[in-house]
Amino acid sequence: MFYDSEKSYPVIYVLDAEWRLDLIRAIAYDMEGNKRIPYHIIVGIPHEDWEYKRGIDLTFTKTKIEFDGSISDSSQYTDKSAGGGIHFLRYLKNELVIDVDEKYSTNGYNILIGHSYGGYFGSYILPLENPFSAFQIYDPSIWYSNGEVISHLTDNLNKDKEDHIFITYQNDPSFDYNQIKKFIDSLSYYSNIRFTSKEYFDETHNFLFMYSFIDGMKSLHP
Repeated sequence: MFYDSEKSYPVIYVLDAEWRLDLIRAIAYDMEGNKRIPYHIIVGIPHEDWEYKRGIDLTFTKTKIEFDGSISDSSQYTDKSAGGGIHFLRYLKNELVIDVDEKYSTNGYNILIGHSYGGYFGSYILPLENPFSAFQIYDPSIWYSNGEVISHLTDNLNKDKEDHIFITYQNDPSFDYNQIKKFIDSLSYYSNIRFTSKEYFDETHNFLFMYSFIDGMKSLHP
């Protein structure tokens, strides 16, 4: 990216940056250079201790259900591994985004990219006060706590909410697939939301990330 402080830019915030930031930067560079999308500032958000902190940062409760619908091991999801998402959201809202806006020439349009647990996080904060205008949600873990995100959304999302949401998914395992479909159905009731979803029939949970980013950015900038 060729940063010019005389111009203002939208900002992409990338969850799981320890895995995803380099890929996002490389693809965005090509898309921007070929005028498929405008230039963005890209901010990667890693986790201090991936093995434990990721689960704490990106979830809001302690699930009793696993991704395939089976009962979870009660020792796996504790205060040391899950349920701190509200504190992570406060950090994003009250510290990180403010700091980026102060240091760089931003235009106020913030895009959050989350995959798997990150997609669950992005889905959960839709009804909450947050600093994002667009949500790129890739194969989200809607299975978590038996689809709690769905009722959380329908109980709390303002009917006048205006966001741009792009969701991708694949069909394995079937339990999570069905929960994602229910979540997508619940979003269809909100007429002010620009909402697009795409199923990848031949891609795996992890490999669809690359295609999701390309298609998601195209949906933001048709």
